[in-house]
Amino acid sequence: MAKKNPAEKKLLVIIFIEGDTEEDFYKKLIQIIREKHGGGLSCNIEVKNLKGIGNYQDKARRKFTKKIKIDYPEDQYRYYIFLCYDTDVFEYAPKPPVDWKKVIDTLKNLGAEEVKEVKAIRSIEDWFLYDIEGLRTYLRIPKKKKLPEFRGQKGIEQLFKIANKTYIKGRKCEGLVEKLDFNKILPKIKNEISSLCKALGVDI
Repeated sequence: MAKKNPAEKKLLVIIFIEGDTEEDFYKKLIQIIREKHGGGLSCNIEVKNLKGIGNYQDKARRKFTKKIKIDYPEDQYRYYIFLCYDTDVFEYAPKPPVDWKKVIDTLKNLGAEEVKEVKAIRSIEDWFLYDIEGLRTYLRIPKKKKLPEFRGQKGIEQLFKIANKTYIKGRKCEGLVEKLDFNKILPKIKNEISSLCKALGVDI
């Protein structure tokens, strides 16, 4: 059988994320984007949770070769991979925990057509905080209660503390993402997710 021309292959967009809350967020993001564009997109999408950034390169490689390429054979699909992560742990580290260039080169050598980074600056918790009222509702914090002005993970931790709860980075927060108003968040993160939107063929 003759090999398909790359242009004839279906596009698979693979989104690698760090933790459970991020997984919920990106799945909801894709749902919202679908709804904004008539319920359908011109590609297949897989969101894959790597459970932290430790051993990121090996986990991404295994997930790509032992799962994704089996479910979506390379004679039928071309692969666009997005590496979604927080930038805060990389900003001042003398030896960053992940060499993103090596990850990108590895995945391209394994057959990915494109590999791009989606950086939450400084963390995905900053994205959540763009809808502070949604977080207030989720945590049942009274309207009269003054909220802390911290951003990022520290800000979310402080909000949870006010509600006598504990926020643990990467761990699933049941129902949190559902309370967020993406109409408030999307305009604020447009630049950060622009490469992903372009691959999906949409504009937000």
